[in-house]
Amino acid sequence: MNYDDLIQNMKHQGVIFTEGLSDKEIYEIEKRYNITFPKVVKDLYQKVLPISKGFYNWRDDDVENVLNIKKIMLKPVFEIIEDTKEINWCEKWGEELNDAGKRDNFIKSMALEAPKLIPIYYHRYMAAIECEKNPVFSIMGADVICYGKDLFNYLMTEFKMMEFKVIMNDEISYIPFWSDLL
Repeated sequence: MNYDDLIQNMKHQGVIFTEGLSDKEIYEIEKRYNITFPKVVKDLYQKVLPISKGFYNWRDDDVENVLNIKKIMLKPVFEIIEDTKEINWCEKWGEELNDAGKRDNFIKSMALEAPKLIPIYYHRYMAAIECEKNPVFSIMGADVICYGKDLFNYLMTEFKMMEFKVIMNDEISYIPFWSDLL
């Protein structure tokens, strides 16, 4: 299956698309949100822009919409910062800090320095970085799972064209901090 087939299947499931974004629109959106879309996201959004409920209308530059998208982009970081005790310590971070304050500050610092997240659909996000196998994460508070090996795999899974299966870290590119939470 290719992206054209995927889009047709999504349309049959009721997903509404509008015309793709132009180069100028992509530039303005990336500037507005201080992000860089990964190539796979940019390619899809230049082909078609999904705007159904749950998707984000990047073309809509209404103040309320822009503020909502910015809020959604920051939501995972703020939720982690608010409840660092729910975060399981990752071995890659070294020996776990015994002092609760230092542990909290370390995790907060990691979250703030992590790559920005681009909301794709509801609480599914992709890191705003370019990498070979950029995963899509499902993030609800401290609960982080990999919901797709890449954008195509994610959309196939989300829209029931493929069964969800647990994705291992070695199947995706490492995304600083976010991969550590898996």
